[in-house]
Amino acid sequence: MKKIAIIGSHGLYANYGGWDQLVNNLAEKKSGDIEYLIFNSRDTPTSEVNLSNVVVKKSIFKAAGFEGLLFDFLSIITCFFKVDTILFLGVQGLPILPFLLLFKNIKIVCNSGGIEWERTKFGYLAKLYLRLCFKLSLKYSSHVILDNEFFRKYLPSDINYESKVHVIPYGGVIDESLSINYQLLDNYSFLDKKYYLSISRSIADNMIDELCKSFINSEKSLVLISNLSSSNYGKNILKNYSYHKNIFLIDGLYEKPVLDLIRRKCKAYIHTHTSCGTAPSLVEMAISKRPILSIDKPQNRFTLENEGFYFKSFEKLIDTIDSISNFDKYIISKKVRSIYSWPKIVSSYENLY
Repeated sequence: MKKIAIIGSHGLYANYGGWDQLVNNLAEKKSGDIEYLIFNSRDTPTSEVNLSNVVVKKSIFKAAGFEGLLFDFLSIITCFFKVDTILFLGVQGLPILPFLLLFKNIKIVCNSGGIEWERTKFGYLAKLYLRLCFKLSLKYSSHVILDNEFFRKYLPSDINYESKVHVIPYGGVIDESLSINYQLLDNYSFLDKKYYLSISRSIADNMIDELCKSFINSEKSLVLISNLSSSNYGKNILKNYSYHKNIFLIDGLYEKPVLDLIRRKCKAYIHTHTSCGTAPSLVEMAISKRPILSIDKPQNRFTLENEGFYFKSFEKLIDTIDSISNFDKYIISKKVRSIYSWPKIVSSYENLY
């Protein structure tokens, strides 16, 4: 039995983002010879775990913000001498490793989580720290996982990391159990109309403000789903755009059947992430078989293998949706969708253990 600790996410059955979906699928689809110890954030709702050889330990710290450092450090110290492998989701806890590795040599697998030091939400010192942590991941990990091929450009050129670095994206699956009914129409009046959809976290590099602004004078409808009330940036979006009749703001939606129904019924999906790697929201929209209109960034092209439509400005986006009536040629092919199979991705992780 291989004993593996997972550190860095909000934990099992959390709904915060890509790492949490990864944890859920690693635990639910694992092989019989793997035992997981998963650390849950203090604010992750406690759920009964009925999975064999999966143990969940709830931390006294939250996984987000500055507490996230304490969450990672305490989790590492708690599990280090009890497991064979640690899977890090994110790099911020790595500075404690060199000291602990003096006492025991265990396997380290690290999903770097993208190039976090380029995100606008971090200050100068935080960016320096995250860059250092990324370098430590390359030095002390047996395997480093990038979720997008584009991130290879950030590897130091003086050393060959080819055998250590692996590109493994996030997976996706779509719930097709719901159909439109009167109750859903009461809550989501746009469902039986033509609308464009965008889903992202409320941070500046996802360009939500620019997207909403571009729709103000449009006759087309935009549905934006985001954790709007969780940040000042998101609260400003609510304040500035809630009163526009063609802009529907949904402040957090975590009921997957409903979320996936909204995905499946949109006219096209607008992807505005500029600093992420393989965005889980983009993967799930590809699997939804809806046309994708993406901001033109290399990592988005890698995710979709250049399929879909790409825009460099929001003016270009609006011009396009005003002039094209049918976007079906921008639906992602079955070949690309097959890359994001969860069983395939879980197997790739287990091969590294």
